[in-house]
Amino acid sequence: MSTAARCARRTAAACCSAALLFLATMIPFCSSFATIKKTSRPAPALSTRLHQLSPSRYARRGVKVPLLVDSSDPRCYDVPLPNSHLPADLTTASLYEIKVDIPVHRAVMKEAFSNMSDDGCCYGHVVQAAGVDDLVGAIGCCGMILVGGSKDQREMDDSGPLYILARGSFRFQVTEIVKSFPYPIALVDELLDNDVDATGLHDIGDGDDIYDTMDPKDLVRQILRAVDEILKVQLEEATKPSTPLERSLVPAELAEQRQIDAEERIAVLQTFMSSLLDIASDEGERLYAVAMMAGELANLPSDVRVQMITTQNGTERLRLVLRELASILSLDSARRMAKSLSLGNGSDQVPTDAASLMEAEDAKKELQVGSPSLPVWASQIKKGIGIEYWWDETVGWSVGTVVEDPVKVIDELIITVTFDDDGSTHRLPLKGDEKARWRPPQGSTGFFD
Repeated sequence: MSTAARCARRTAAACCSAALLFLATMIPFCSSFATIKKTSRPAPALSTRLHQLSPSRYARRGVKVPLLVDSSDPRCYDVPLPNSHLPADLTTASLYEIKVDIPVHRAVMKEAFSNMSDDGCCYGHVVQAAGVDDLVGAIGCCGMILVGGSKDQREMDDSGPLYILARGSFRFQVTEIVKSFPYPIALVDELLDNDVDATGLHDIGDGDDIYDTMDPKDLVRQILRAVDEILKVQLEEATKPSTPLERSLVPAELAEQRQIDAEERIAVLQTFMSSLLDIASDEGERLYAVAMMAGELANLPSDVRVQMITTQNGTERLRLVLRELASILSLDSARRMAKSLSLGNGSDQVPTDAASLMEAEDAKKELQVGSPSLPVWASQIKKGIGIEYWWDETVGWSVGTVVEDPVKVIDELIITVTFDDDGSTHRLPLKGDEKARWRPPQGSTGFFD
């Protein structure tokens, strides 16, 4: 393991310790659950292997959980994503808090807290169902309750809201309702992705958009790059000097917490990437793990999370996630561009104070200092042209032909080339910082034509 990876793992472990310390400090405030009997049975150790594509004997079957039905729009709560396939030090960015003030939902949480299963104190968060009275076949994600109770230690009656700190556990599908009043209690089976052969793991999509032309390995690589870029932008935003207006609106403690959160997510991502082969040695497992981790770290919205939970096709889930990540990056680029244009658009509404001018100037510099752009001649590459690609010191330059029109994904081109020497076809990236690996065939005019 590299020094950087070891440092990232240590940072993530430190963040995990901090989260556990935070939980310990919250326990005295959990007065609403003070009278609930807790089992002394220890929770099982988390496995570093994925359950999702393991043989059926490893899948959870017949787990009894109370159901929190939240399948209609607008949703009452944030949708959790499954995390039981990860080691504990990679789930620190996945904790979520929900305020439960609907009486029947409060009862669901107390039921979960008083009946610990092998997966801890779990409730079933239903995200898709035919109806509130037709829950057999409903799909959702179990949430593991870590801490629950009232934030006000003096509030002892049952009418006040509960604050639940939880973490997503595993996807499920309801197989039987064992009790329906006053809230549903069900037997659920873990929802698995389809078999690798059935999902068409190496199939290309129907070509409706650029992501349908990408195979799973390209999707994984692009997703990890996109998440890394999003988290770096978030860290830059959290660490840059704030304007007087921002300081008046955002408490210093909140600004500091944003920076800590951004640093923690980057550490988790680095540790995840360095440990991916250990966590998920099977290719199908990696598709699942990468998509779910990206959803957590990029904090994707609930409607996207519902689709991630309900789909059983690993490749389609990756495409869904990458589309959303690309949208986030596009919106961020547009925001930065708007800031840079505010220096010279001539509008009377443009702020002229020193702080605003400095912020706009910084935005312009960010646009200029970013990743190297694609070369101008990249626009000349199209299906049918000859091209040379530098593999490495051993192979050197290889001559080939572009067999498909290039596809632009975020800040790079995906070029499909069939090489003359062995007839093999490869999808290769053309990035701004690696443009020296590409050139026109020797003896040509020096341009792609």
